Amino acid sequence: MRRILIKTALIASGATLLIAAGPKADLNQDGQVTKAEFTQSAESRFYAADADNDGFLTKDERKGHKETMREDFKNQRFAKLDTNGDGLLSKDEMDARGDSRKARKEARRNARLEKFDTNLDGELSEAERTVMKAERDEKRSEMKAQRKDKKAKRSKRPKVDANGDGLISFDEHMSVSEQLFRRMDANADGVLTKGEGKKRRGKRGQKRGR
Repeated sequence: MRRILIKTALIASGATLLIAAGPKADLNQDGQVTKAEFTQSAESRFYAADADNDGFLTKDERKGHKETMREDFKNQRFAKLDTNGDGLLSKDEMDARGDSRKARKEARRNARLEKFDTNLDGELSEAERTVMKAERDEKRSEMKAQRKDKKAKRSKRPKVDANGDGLISFDEHMSVSEQLFRRMDANADGVLTKGEGKKRRGKRGQKRGR
């Protein structure tokens, strides 16, 4: 399921792994993540990163787990392109990738024409391009403001390494997991659904203080 729930930022100062909600956390694949599933996923991530099984995550263990996740992601992308599963990318498979890109590009062009080609001549005039550029600049400004807001929120997030000893204990990890779930569960029903948490900006901004 693509972007089924929330594309979460991983919490805290240097801890670039650990607690993420998404398809992997949706254990029964019903399109939502319960608190139990979220907790189980967080536990699994901790144990996967704790290479020496001592109940603490060092900086090297966190770094190693991050690299493992990156490698897994690369393998998934390769597998998606390698449609016949032979471990090689043939010309046909690469051509298919190129065709897919062209199709997406054409779809974007058609969407722009449909929205901004007010005289329906199949092209964008200078005036129409000016309108398109103004809208694009407005969206960029909004995104910039959102990034600034996100950065400010990030500075207020609880630290994973609460006692500052350079190690992340299981209890520290699970404590932040608990706080993250509460922040994401906008309606406080104990279940994360598609888009929940992500919509806390804008119209649902009034929930930020929760």
